[in-house]
Amino acid sequence: MTLNLKDGADEERFRAVYQAHGAMVRGVVYNITGERDLDDLVQETFIKVWRGLDGFRNDSGIKTWIYRIATNTALDHCRKNRLKRTETIVDDLPAPGEGEADAIHRDLVRKGMERLSAGHRAVVTLCIFEGLSLREAASALELPEGTVKSRLFYAKSELLKFFNLSGVLA
Repeated sequence: MTLNLKDGADEERFRAVYQAHGAMVRGVVYNITGERDLDDLVQETFIKVWRGLDGFRNDSGIKTWIYRIATNTALDHCRKNRLKRTETIVDDLPAPGEGEADAIHRDLVRKGMERLSAGHRAVVTLCIFEGLSLREAASALELPEGTVKSRLFYAKSELLKFFNLSGVLA
């Protein structure tokens, strides 16, 4: 799909938005959906960003607005495909510059996240991995703050159970 760019200024504005938020969008989508369809979902998110950029009113800040689009795109994908991120991600070798212990911890976190529903993964991703406040995450997810707080509590409880069962916290 080709985006119809109106002029060079629009293209530059979009390029700046993509450069500033592309890695964040990729991380959010990955944490919710996994690797399958990741590139397509990131592209779909930025097509939505492009289409909505002119109408963006700056009510919540562009980063929160993009979080909302990325999260909704990922959650919609999960709903349409009934995904519960069942893929197991285990790297044979640590990433460059990463120790073996770091790779093991990263894989345990991924396996723990796989046990959560897409909605709970979204809350964990925004509040823990991305560092958003409950209010910011609620705005991005278009949910009441209390719902985000309760989902975060439940998700943390499930992750703690998983880590206890895995012997990490024993």
